[in-house]
Amino acid sequence: MIPQTTELTHPQADGLRGLDAPEAAALVCAGQPCPAPLRAAAARAEILLVQVTPTDRVEPTDQLDGHGAVTISHTGPSPFYASDIDLVLRSNGVRTLYVCGDPVAGMRLAYDAQRKGYRAVLVRAGNAPADVLGLRMPQISQAELTGQLAGTAPGARNWHEAVKAERMARPFAARLEPTRTALLMIDVLNDFCAEDGVIAKTKAAMPRVTEALPRIRTLLEGARAAGAHVLHVQAIYGPMFRGQGSPYRYPSTQTREGAVWCASAADITGAAPAFDPTMVEVCREGTWGADFVEGMAPVDGETVIRKHRYSAYLDTALDAELRRRGIETVVLAGVTTNCCVESTARDLAMSDYDTVIAEDCVAVKDLVLPLHDASIEQIRTYFGIVTPSDRILDAWH
Repeated sequence: MIPQTTELTHPQADGLRGLDAPEAAALVCAGQPCPAPLRAAAARAEILLVQVTPTDRVEPTDQLDGHGAVTISHTGPSPFYASDIDLVLRSNGVRTLYVCGDPVAGMRLAYDAQRKGYRAVLVRAGNAPADVLGLRMPQISQAELTGQLAGTAPGARNWHEAVKAERMARPFAARLEPTRTALLMIDVLNDFCAEDGVIAKTKAAMPRVTEALPRIRTLLEGARAAGAHVLHVQAIYGPMFRGQGSPYRYPSTQTREGAVWCASAADITGAAPAFDPTMVEVCREGTWGADFVEGMAPVDGETVIRKHRYSAYLDTALDAELRRRGIETVVLAGVTTNCCVESTARDLAMSDYDTVIAEDCVAVKDLVLPLHDASIEQIRTYFGIVTPSDRILDAWH
């Protein structure tokens, strides 16, 4: 709903209301320079200032304009999806954007910011609410925002180096605070885990997957009891989603298991093989194999993320759901360690989520045990905390 606002003719008057949550706010100027009074007020309040400038080609022109100010260039109609603005905002703990500048550029930026999970407030030049193509977007006048900034005392801001350093060094238990933590159950599905699933039918021994299932169930119950949000990843493959990167088994003499698992990895010589379902395609939509293992299905209030590639982050609603719920830490459990778990963990960590792997709740089939060990070492070294599930449950208790 568009708030009712009052034009302030004397923004420096005593008793002005300060900005809500200034530590997580940024003033973003799109397409044209920020008005001098607004820029000065933002600097005094130590609000992060982002100047967004369109360009005809991709070029490394991002630059620091001084303490708490950065310029970002972008191609395309909006900087989101065409620059590193999301990275800059995310890295500095920004959740609310006050968007000023060119009306059209600002509207595009604010619209895309909302799609990415930010709260976007349009800053208009005058009193009358601007028409945003029928969208009910929060708006505020330049004069009122200048007044609110004037009433905002300088203080700890998320973009301050000391504040960022403190957050990045949070102890393990603090990172696992349930209201800011999600448990991500990756591919705990019949085809990957059950005796009659597709993987088992390839005669691949997978005792470690079977042994992990009770521990995964215990971790799931612990997350529910603690109040952490639970998301269930469901792989769905098949003709509609089939492409060079989709999971599909091609025979190969170059790998440990005698196969590669996507067309991108299939080094075809001679006549290309026709598509043959007997080569193994897992998790076809509507099949028993794509269903959740008994006792691991979602309950009311939990989220199902359908994925069509190894990573649960790519081309899914995962990031938007985590942002919408204010999630900062993601605990991963499921299969397989070296493929879908590691792929997802990499994407989460590079998107600035604290990432935790429940080491005894991830597993692979015996044929690729060395890859499990390599993935655990990779994740532990570069991407996230790898720890037994008991330690996670203790933090939640």
